[in-house]
Amino acid sequence: MVMTQEKASRIRKLNSLETNAKGDFILYWMTSSRRFHYNSAMDRAVELSLEMEKPIMVVECMSIRHEWANERILAFTVQGMLDNSKVFAKNKITYLPWVETHKDDGVDLLKKLSGHACAVIIDDYPTYLPRLVMERAAVICKVQLEAADSNGILPMSWAGKEHLTAYSFRKHVQRSMADALLNLPLRNSMKDVDKNLMIDELEMVSLFTAIEIQFTPLEWLWRVAETGKISQEAMAPLDIDHEVKPVKKIPGGRFEAKRRMEIFLEINLKRYSSGRNSTEDPAGSTLSPFFHFGHLSTIEVVVQLFERSKWTYDMTCFEDMGKGTRAGWWGLSESEESFLDQIITWRELGFNFAHYRRDHKSIDSIPNWAKKSLSEHADDDRESYSFEDIENANTDNDVWNAAQRELLRTGIIHNYMRMVWGKKILEWAPNPNTAADWMIRINDRWALDGRDPNSYTGIFWVLGRHDRAWGPERPVFGKVRYMTTESARRKLKLKNYINRWSENAPLPKEIQRL
Repeated sequence: MVMTQEKASRIRKLNSLETNAKGDFILYWMTSSRRFHYNSAMDRAVELSLEMEKPIMVVECMSIRHEWANERILAFTVQGMLDNSKVFAKNKITYLPWVETHKDDGVDLLKKLSGHACAVIIDDYPTYLPRLVMERAAVICKVQLEAADSNGILPMSWAGKEHLTAYSFRKHVQRSMADALLNLPLRNSMKDVDKNLMIDELEMVSLFTAIEIQFTPLEWLWRVAETGKISQEAMAPLDIDHEVKPVKKIPGGRFEAKRRMEIFLEINLKRYSSGRNSTEDPAGSTLSPFFHFGHLSTIEVVVQLFERSKWTYDMTCFEDMGKGTRAGWWGLSESEESFLDQIITWRELGFNFAHYRRDHKSIDSIPNWAKKSLSEHADDDRESYSFEDIENANTDNDVWNAAQRELLRTGIIHNYMRMVWGKKILEWAPNPNTAADWMIRINDRWALDGRDPNSYTGIFWVLGRHDRAWGPERPVFGKVRYMTTESARRKLKLKNYINRWSENAPLPKEIQRL
């Protein structure tokens, strides 16, 4: 397997060290693309394995030392680990799930394993913990370290800079799409490989004994994945946030992600453009948490959509290529094109911005016009609530409370209501800087798809990022786009939504059915 120049652009060296031909294995330290399929790191690991005639060790690691470590995040990740153990075994790759505890340190484990590796590969992710781990790995790894970008249809390196608007980035997408589609990560890196690339079990036991490594017992992972009382007892000794409970009806992992993908593509996609914002019968994909944890690649969803619609590249409108037009250039239905614009343009715009801007989680990253306008209105009179009242959905606004309770109980917010949710926090917080801080704190703690480039895109879109100035100028908002719960009431049928997420309502049947 030889990488094309385009595929090579998904791989970048993070240190100046060389491979070690005397090493025992190729190590893939999995941090964000938590899957086997459509994974550039797996493509690269298999390539190096065949080239150096060494087996592969995949270690999927989960830290409990990050800022927002909680039961919800850990359980969702572990559910994915159990699926991965089956998928990797089927494809003859050594896979080891590992959850950090008080005694075991991830940095120490990576350092030890890298000393026995021929080379190390890590996921290239532009924000939060995976980025910090990647940068730390560049310092401690004892052999060549490469980062692999599996984040989307377009490699992040192709843009060369951050794009400030969806229009600008969409032009980049259109100009790059032909090359990108010819150079996607493989669905199955082992498809044409007839060799067993697993590490000999006795050799692995001997190695772990020598360097005093203990991997997470499968029985404990099963207990965590159960959720409920069994899960809580298993996680009780860990120093994590125990108030944020797992979501029983939204389990993590590839198998659940694939099931939801099939439902969306077969049933909901055809009404996506008209039903995406419905609160009665929403037509969204429900895949955002699975994209965030890497259990499913957006590439796989796009490829499946193309196959089902029998799309070919000559169906595109070449006259519109590179013009940044939102719809019409794919040559597909309105709903299909609307979804593709969300999953490619808007999602990958978030990764682009986070990749090139270290300040992507700061209010400093919003446009100058938005900074100026919000600053001019920072001292405007406003209705105010404490952070605790907002986090606990204890406001006088029943629409907003419903959206916040949906987040607290399920880890997600309805697509349209998420925008309204953020606008009200801007309206209620003492100032714009505090509003940004509160949105990040709540979303990163409670959302299954928090701590993600797209979460930060959504939060700072509330404050003007990737948007334009709007009129008339208003108190608090200035020229930043204005949205209210009253306008949401006019656009959406919210009576059932409010009842569904009332303080004592049971979990809705549609969540259970999913």
